Amino acid sequence: MARARYFSFGVGIAAFGAVLAYVSYYFLFSVPFAALGIACVILGGATLTLPESPVPSGAVRGVIHASVMNVEALLEEFDVTEKAVYLPPKDGQAVAYVPLSTNPHPPTLDALLAAPRRLVTDAGGVPVLLVVPPGAELVRSAELSGASGVEDAIQYILTEVSELCSSVKAVVTGDRLVIEMKGIKVKTEAAKYLLSLGSIPASVAASVAATVMKRGVTLVSESIEREKSLATFEIL
Repeated sequence: MARARYFSFGVGIAAFGAVLAYVSYYFLFSVPFAALGIACVILGGATLTLPESPVPSGAVRGVIHASVMNVEALLEEFDVTEKAVYLPPKDGQAVAYVPLSTNPHPPTLDALLAAPRRLVTDAGGVPVLLVVPPGAELVRSAELSGASGVEDAIQYILTEVSELCSSVKAVVTGDRLVIEMKGIKVKTEAAKYLLSLGSIPASVAASVAATVMKRGVTLVSESIEREKSLATFEIL
């Protein structure tokens, strides 16, 4: 999406500059306007050379992996065994809550949304642990307004911004979101993270989905095979 905007703007401003320079020099005999047209051509050409992402994708993946390991240490400390619930952004920051107990019942989405954002907090009488998944910051810094839907947004973040995988398909059916990811380029052996939040690309996709749909999202199951993953999420 970002690359398409750069290309359209670059071509448009370059074409405008070329026409302005030609008309100004040969018909209006105006050197200042001709110079302005040439400047527009140069600006358009420079825009066409802009990279899709100002940060190398390898560096992005490295930061994401380090973030996952930090979250893993937190999950290990609290011996987490429950699935995380990804929440839509509040005050610009998307987070996930992991129940520390589901006895006598898991927290409701309303209780999670109303819970104070502290490391360990109470959601409707259930203690929960707050974590900031790596996808939250990617979503916060990326431009998703041009996305046509949840699949478009997930594909943009996973394949263009972070290059975590080569292709993505996402399908929403009722209260289920199924995401197929191929060509995964980063993996983790963080057992607690995999259990609670999913693989790294699935976790990032969940943050994107919660942001775009403005709904809570929780991992139901994930099948990982070599460089492929099929993750199923419940939309709350």
